Amino acid sequence: MSHCATNEFTRLDAYATAAQNIPQPILTTGIEGDVKFFNGAAEKCFNATPESYGKFVGEIIGQFDKPYFNKIKGELDKSGYWKTTLSVFKENKQKETYEVRFTVTENSMHPIIVTCTDITDQTAFESKLKSSEETLRSIISQAGELICSMDVSGDIFFVNDTFCEKLGYKQEEVSGQNITRFISSDYLSSNVFEISLFDQRKTRIELPLTDYKGNIIPTLAWFNSSVNEKSGKKFYTVYFVDISDKHQVDKKLELYNALFESASDGIALSSQGKITLCNDSFTEIFGYRSSSELIGQQILDLVSNDDILKVAEYLQLLEMNKYAPGRFEFLGRRKDNTRFYTEITSSTFIQDNKTYIVFVTRDVTERKRAQQAIRESEEKYRNITENIDDFLYTFERTGKILRPVFYTSSVERITGYSQGDFLSESRLILKIVHPDDFEEAKQHLKKLLKSRIQNSDEFELRIINRAGNIVWIRNKINLVRNPDGVIIKVYGLISDITLRKKAQDELKKSTDNLIKLNETKDRFISIISHDLRTPFSSILGFTDLLLNDEGLNEEEKKQYIEFIRESSQAMLQLVNSLLDWTRIQTGRIKFEPEKSDAYKIIENSINTLGGTAIQKGIQITSEVEPDLFVFADPGLLLQVFNNLISNSVKFTREGGTITISGRHSEQTRFYEFSVRDTGTGIKKENLDKLFNVDTKFSSEGTAGEKGTGLGLSLVKEIIEKHGGDIHVESKLGIGTEFIFTIPVASSVILLVDDNRTDRLLYSKILKSITPDYNVDVASNGKEALEKILEYPPAVVITDHKMPEMNGYEFVKELKKLDMKGKPPVMVLSSDIDRQIITDYNELGIEFVFSKPVNLSSFKQAVEKTIRKGISAG
Repeated sequence: MSHCATNEFTRLDAYATAAQNIPQPILTTGIEGDVKFFNGAAEKCFNATPESYGKFVGEIIGQFDKPYFNKIKGELDKSGYWKTTLSVFKENKQKETYEVRFTVTENSMHPIIVTCTDITDQTAFESKLKSSEETLRSIISQAGELICSMDVSGDIFFVNDTFCEKLGYKQEEVSGQNITRFISSDYLSSNVFEISLFDQRKTRIELPLTDYKGNIIPTLAWFNSSVNEKSGKKFYTVYFVDISDKHQVDKKLELYNALFESASDGIALSSQGKITLCNDSFTEIFGYRSSSELIGQQILDLVSNDDILKVAEYLQLLEMNKYAPGRFEFLGRRKDNTRFYTEITSSTFIQDNKTYIVFVTRDVTERKRAQQAIRESEEKYRNITENIDDFLYTFERTGKILRPVFYTSSVERITGYSQGDFLSESRLILKIVHPDDFEEAKQHLKKLLKSRIQNSDEFELRIINRAGNIVWIRNKINLVRNPDGVIIKVYGLISDITLRKKAQDELKKSTDNLIKLNETKDRFISIISHDLRTPFSSILGFTDLLLNDEGLNEEEKKQYIEFIRESSQAMLQLVNSLLDWTRIQTGRIKFEPEKSDAYKIIENSINTLGGTAIQKGIQITSEVEPDLFVFADPGLLLQVFNNLISNSVKFTREGGTITISGRHSEQTRFYEFSVRDTGTGIKKENLDKLFNVDTKFSSEGTAGEKGTGLGLSLVKEIIEKHGGDIHVESKLGIGTEFIFTIPVASSVILLVDDNRTDRLLYSKILKSITPDYNVDVASNGKEALEKILEYPPAVVITDHKMPEMNGYEFVKELKKLDMKGKPPVMVLSSDIDRQIITDYNELGIEFVFSKPVNLSSFKQAVEKTIRKGISAG
C-alpha cells in the first residue's frame, strides 16, 4: 500500500473516532433514507441498535415518513442542506429539543449526513461546540493537505500549517490575503475564477498555486461551502491536494498522447527548447517521415533564419512563465529547407521543477497568401476610392427595401456628413437634396426604379451640405437586377461639380454682360448723340444770331451768351459723366480699395456740397460714427457720396434736410449707408429707371437744376465694383432714401498652419510687416472655413499640407461658399513644387511662396493681396 493510501486510512480512522465521540447525534443515510452510520450520541439519543442499520431514518428519529423525506431531498437538491427542529421524549418523560440538519456530501456511500444539535441547553452546547472546534482546528492545522477557509470574496481568514509550509509563507503573511494571490497568474488570465461558481455540486477543480519563489504547484482543490451559525454568513473551506507527483503527470501525458495521435493539427511537447514528444501531423507539417527524427531537436531548428530571434524571444517568455501571446506566427523551415508560414498556440505546465511547453501547430501558408491577396486588392481599392474627389455608395435589397451598405470616406468631403451618418439614416441622401431640385431628382429615381430594363442613369442636382452651403453634384447610378428584373443592388458615383457649374455660370454671366453691354452701348450712343445734339443746336443757333443779327441790343446779346454758357456747361457735364462711366466699364479707372475712413469721406463730401445746400437753405447732417473704416477706393467712394448728396440737394426744397446714416448690414462684413432727404420724391413707375443707363432718366431740380441722368448709373457701377449693392425707397412728395452697402475693412490676417512653431514665427513676421493688422490663426482648412464664415479676414495665408483639410481643399471649399466678401488667399508652405504651384494658380491663387520666404517679396505680395479686396463670390 502506498504512503498516500496509508495516510488516507489514518485520517479516516481519526475522523471516525472523532465522529463517534462527538456529543452531537450524527447519522448518515443512503439516497433513499436508509441508515448507514450513527455515532454513540445518536445511539443514546434515539435508542438505536445494530439492527437500526438499513432502516428508514424516519423510524429511528421519528416524525418522518417517506413522502416527507422526498420533500427534504427536493430541498437538498436545491441548496445542499435542510434543517428542522425535533422534539424527543426521554424515558423520564423529559422533553429535549434538537435542531436536525440534513446535508448532502459527495460520498456515494454516505450521500446524506443528518446532524442533530441539542438546543435545550444552548449555553452548555456552545461551550462543548467551542471545545470541539478547537480540537478540530488543531487536527486540521496538523493535516497533510493544504487547507484554508475564506469568505465569499476569497479573503482568507484561516490556513493550516501545511499550507504555509508548502508555499513558504508565515501565517500572518497569508491571513487577510485574497486566494487569487496564491493562484498562478497564467491560470487567472485565461480562466474565469469566481468563488460563487463553487456553490454548484461540482466543487473539485485542478488549480495551480504559486509559492513565494513563483514556482507553480499543481493541485486538485475541493471547495466546501458552509454558513456561520452565529452570523449567518457563508464561507468556504478549501482542501488542496498536491498532484505534482509523476503518477499524475504520466496520466496527463497518456491523455496528451491520445490527443496527439488523433489531432489533425501538429502537436509537440518541448522542454528547455528541445522537442520531447510530437504527433504524426507535426512531423508531416515540417516534412519529416517519423517523430523519432524530431525528438531531441531544438525548436529553433524548425524556424527560418529570418524569424529565429523573434521565436527565441517568444520561447524565453514561455520558459520564464511570463506573458506571451496565445497565438503566434512565424516562418517555419521544413526538412528540405523550404519555408512556409506557421501558426502556433501554446500552453505550459511544470513537472519536477521543469517547464514544459505544448505547441499546437498549423500550416497557414495558403491562408496568408489569400490574406495578402485580399489586402493588396483592398489597398488598391482603398487608394483609388480615397484619392478621388468623388464618392461611391452601394445599396442592397433587404426584403422589400433597398438599404445603404457602403459609402467611401470622401462622402464627408462633399457633403460634410460621415459614412456612419449615411449608413445609420438610409434617407439622408435624399434629405440633403436642395428643395428646388427634389421633385426633379425624385422623378429621375422613380422612373429608373420602376423600369424593368433600364440599368443606369445620370443627372445633376444641388444638395445642401452640413455647413448649409449649396453643392452641385452629378449622380451616376448603375443597377443590378435579378432575372425577374427586380433590383437587388444599386451602385452610385457622386461627383462634386460645383466649380464647373460656377465656371459655367460665370461664363454665361460674362456672355450675358457682354451682350447687354454691347446693346447698352448702342442705346447709349443713340441717347448721348441725341443729348449732345440739343446743346450743340442751342450753341450754334445763338451763335448765328450773335454773328448775323445786328439789331440785337446789349441785354439780348448778354442773354444769348448766358444761354450758350449754360448749354456748354450741360454738354461738359454730360461728356464728363460719359467719360467716367465708360472708364469704369472698360476698367481704365484704377480700382484700388484700401482701409478707408468713411466718416472723413462723408465729411469731405458734405464740405464740398455745403455751399450749394446753404444757398437753398438745406441742412445736411451725418449720423455716421467716427473711426468707421471700410474697405473701399476712397476716391470712388467720395464720388458716390457726392453724387447722392448732390442729387438730394437738387430735389430738396428750401428748408429741407438731408441725413447720412449707417448701420451694420445683415450681410457679414458689410456696412449699410443711407442718404435720406425730404425732397420731392420719385414716382413709383420711375424707380426702376434710375440706375439704367439706357433709359437715362432725368428731371429738373426744385431750383430748375438740370442733370445728365448718368450720375446714378455711375454710382451703381462703383458700388457693385466694391461687391455691394444699392436700392432706393421713395414716396412722392415726402422724400427719397438711397441705401447701399460697402465692405467693412477687416483688421485681421488669418494664418492657417498646423505647425505651432511656424504659426508663432510667421505671426510675428506678419505683425512686423503689416502693423495695422491683427493676426488670427487656425490649424487646418476646416477650422479656417469656420472662422471665415463667422467674420471674414482681410486676407488668408495658408499652409499646403495639413490634417483634416489641406490648403488646396480649403481653397476649393472657400470658392464654393455662397457668400459675399470672400477674402483673397495666399499660400505659404514648405511642401511646394512646380505642379502644386500650377494647381493653385488654376484655382486663381496668384501668390504661392515656399518657406523660408523672402520678406521683401512677401511684404509686397501681402499688401497687394489686401488691396485686391473683396471678390464678388
